[in-house]
Amino acid sequence: MEKLTRKQVMDIAASTGDASGYDISGVNLNSLDLVAVNFTGSLFKGANLSKTNLSSSNFEGADFSGADLSSANLTGVSLKNANCEQCDLSFSTFVGTDFTKAILRGANFTNSKMSAAIFEHADLSGANLQMSDAGMVRMANTNLEKANLYAMSLIGADFSGANLQGANMHAPDMNGANLVAADLRGADILEVSLVAADLSQADLRGARLKYSDLTRVKHDGVKYDDDLKHIFARR
Repeated sequence: MEKLTRKQVMDIAASTGDASGYDISGVNLNSLDLVAVNFTGSLFKGANLSKTNLSSSNFEGADFSGADLSSANLTGVSLKNANCEQCDLSFSTFVGTDFTKAILRGANFTNSKMSAAIFEHADLSGANLQMSDAGMVRMANTNLEKANLYAMSLIGADFSGANLQGANMHAPDMNGANLVAADLRGADILEVSLVAADLSQADLRGARLKYSDLTRVKHDGVKYDDDLKHIFARR
C-alpha cells in the first residue's frame, strides 16, 4: 500500500479526488479542506485530522484506529465498515453521517453533533457519547454495551434491538425514542425523559430506573424485576 504525505493528499484532493487504498497513517492533516474525496479502504491509523473539513467524503472500510478527528466536519460522510476504535471524535459534526457496521469501540464522541446519523449494527461498546446532540439518530441493533450516554439529546432516536447492557443513561432526553426489544439489562436509567417513548419488549432486568418521566410510554411485553413492578403496573 503506497504511503502518502500531507502534500500528496492535498494534491489528490485538488485534482482527481481519488485517494482510495492509500496509507495515510500518522500523517498530520489538521485543518485541511478535503471535501468529497474518495478515501475508500485507506489507512489513517494515528493520523491527525483535527479541525479538518471532510464533508461528503467516502471512508468506507477505512481504518482510523487511534486517530484524532476532534472538532472535524464529517457531515454526510460514509464510514460504513470503517474502524474508528479508540478515536477522538469529540466536538465534531456528523449530521447524516453513515456509520453502518463501523467499529467504534471506546471512541470519544463527547459534545459532538450527530443528528440523523446512522449507526445501525455498529459496535459502540464502551464509547463516550456524553452531551452529544443526536436527535433522530438511528442505532437499531447497535452494540452500546457500557457506553456513556450522559445528558445526550436523543429525541426520536431509534434504539430498537440495541444492546444497552450496563450503559450510563443518566439524564438524556429520549422523548419519543424507539426502544422496542432493546436490551437494557443492568443499565443506569436515571433522570431520563422518556415521554411517549416505546419500551415494548425491552429487557430491563437488573436495570436501575429512577427519577425518570415515563408519561405515555409504551411498555407491552417489557421485562423487569419486581422492584420496578410499581412503575409499570400503574400504567
